[in-house]
Amino acid sequence: MELDTPDGRKKYLSEKLDNLMEGINDSYGKMLLEELIGRLETTIKDFNDEIVELCSQLSEKEKERQHVIGMMKSDDTNSNDEASTEWEKKLEELEKDN
Repeated sequence: MELDTPDGRKKYLSEKLDNLMEGINDSYGKMLLEELIGRLETTIKDFNDEIVELCSQLSEKEKERQHVIGMMKSDDTNSNDEASTEWEKKLEELEKDN
C-alpha cells in the first residue's frame, strides 16, 4: 500500500470503495465512485497543505521564541555585568579608603 503518491492513494481508495458501490447499478456506480474519489483526493490534499502550513508556522514561532529567549539572556548578562562593575567600583573605593 503506497499512500505517498496520488496514484497509490487512488488505487487504495478504489479498492476500499468498490465494495460500497456494489449495490448501485453500473451506470451510476462508476460516476459516483469517480466523484467520491475526486472529493477524497481534494480533501486529503487540503489536509496535507494545512498540515504543511501549520508546521511552517510552528517552526517560525519557535524561531521567534528562541530569539526572544536569547535577547532575554543577553539582557540578563548585561545587567549582571553592569551590577558587577558597580560592585567592583565600590570595592575599589573601599580598598582605597583603607
